[in-house]
Amino acid sequence: MRLVNECLRPFLHPVSLANSLEPKLRWMAFPGLIRGIGIIHFFVFVLLVFNPDALPSFVFDKTLIAKGEYWRAVSFIALPPILPGGWLLLQTLLMFFILRITFLVNDSLEHAWGEFRTSLYVYAVLGCMILANFWSGPLFPGGLILYASIFIAFATIFPNIEFRLFLIIPVKIGILAIFLGGGIIMLCFRGLEMTGHILLTFFPYLIWAIPRFLKWYIMRGRTAARRNAFQRQALPEGEDFHRCEQCGATDSSHPERDFRVTGEDRELCNACLGEPS
Repeated sequence: MRLVNECLRPFLHPVSLANSLEPKLRWMAFPGLIRGIGIIHFFVFVLLVFNPDALPSFVFDKTLIAKGEYWRAVSFIALPPILPGGWLLLQTLLMFFILRITFLVNDSLEHAWGEFRTSLYVYAVLGCMILANFWSGPLFPGGLILYASIFIAFATIFPNIEFRLFLIIPVKIGILAIFLGGGIIMLCFRGLEMTGHILLTFFPYLIWAIPRFLKWYIMRGRTAARRNAFQRQALPEGEDFHRCEQCGATDSSHPERDFRVTGEDRELCNACLGEPS
C-alpha cells in the first residue's frame, strides 16, 4: 500500500519571477536541502536512541551560549520532531515516514520554486527560528516547527496530493494543512510570547503566501464576474465563453483544457500556461 498517491494539479501555478538576485547568489542554492535536514534528523534520532545523554548538547540555552557554547544557537535545529522514548518501534516507524515525506516535499518544492528559492525559503525559516528562540526561548523542538512551516508551504502549492493515513485512508494534504494551521492558531491564544514566537517563525511563509492568496482571490472574482456577464448576455449558439488569447483555443474546441485569467488580465489555457492537461 502506497503512502502517497500521484500529484494532482497544483493549487497555484509555479511562480516565474525574474529575480535579479538569483544569478548573483546562485552559490546559496543547496540542492536537496530539505532532504538533507530530514536525513540529519533521522540520524540524530538514532543517536538519541543509543545515547539519550547527548540530548542536552543540542538544546538551545541563551545562558550557555553567552558562556561560549555558541553551537547551541543552531544545534537545536538538528533535533528531530520526535524524540525517542516510550513506544520506540512506533516512533522509529514514524521517523521513517517523516523521512520519506521530506523527500517528497523537497522534490516538489524544488520543482515549483527551483533550488535557489527553495533554499532561500528554508534559510529564512531557520533564521527566524533562531531569532524567535533568542527572543522568547525554545518553545518548540527544532524539527517540529521547521517541518510545520515547510509542510504548510508545500500544501499551499500542492493541496491535492493525497497521503494515505495508516497506509489506508486517502486524505489530501490541503486538509491536513488546514488542521495543522488551526492547531497552530490555537496555540497563539496561550499568550503574547507564544504568539510572537509563532508569527516570527512563520514570517517567511506569510510574506510569500498572503500576496498570492489575495491574487488568487481577485482572479477568482474576475472569472466569476465574466461568467455572470456571459450568462446575462445569452450569447447565440456557437459562441464561446472561454477563449485563449495566445493560441485561440476555446472551451468548445478544446473542452479538456482549463482557462484562467492571469494577473495581466489575459485569459490563457492551461497548455499555454505550461500546466498538464
